[in-house]
Amino acid sequence: MNDSVRRWMLPVLTTTAGLCLDIGTKMAAAANLTPGRQVPVVGDYVSFLLVFNRNAIFGLDPRRLAPWLPLNAVFYVFSVIAMVILIVYFSRIPVGDRLMRWGLALIMPGALGNFWDRALYPKRGVVDFIRLGISPEIYWPIFNCADAYVTVGVALILFCVYRDERARKKGQDGAAAD
Repeated sequence: MNDSVRRWMLPVLTTTAGLCLDIGTKMAAAANLTPGRQVPVVGDYVSFLLVFNRNAIFGLDPRRLAPWLPLNAVFYVFSVIAMVILIVYFSRIPVGDRLMRWGLALIMPGALGNFWDRALYPKRGVVDFIRLGISPEIYWPIFNCADAYVTVGVALILFCVYRDERARKKGQDGAAAD
């Protein structure tokens, strides 16, 4: 297998598997859950609660800053720009930097999964259905698999940036001591 094929296997396989899982779970949630009716999975800690989110991740609404924005158009443009940046950036990451490559690879199915919902169901919005919390009153915003991919991917990227910056500073401190 040549290097070019090997380089692109991770994002292609991750995107394919992640997108299928995201779309499949959203379809199952929309078909089997009633909006607003919570279904406990593990007590108050993990449950399913179907909501249709027309806003951004965690319900953030960009129209609060600019009420005139056409919401779906903003998300379409943002998603396409993000996916192009991910592909370009991924092509420049060394194959040996596995954590950074995984971080970038996980964001793509998340971006595509929510883009899919917005494109196919513009009036309904994105299907969110996973609810995690420590009590009925204290819980993380309701999310879906795509949101989880993006969150984990961004966390990995931030860790890599921190790791690389720390190594760079350590290298500078070592050079200054010599």
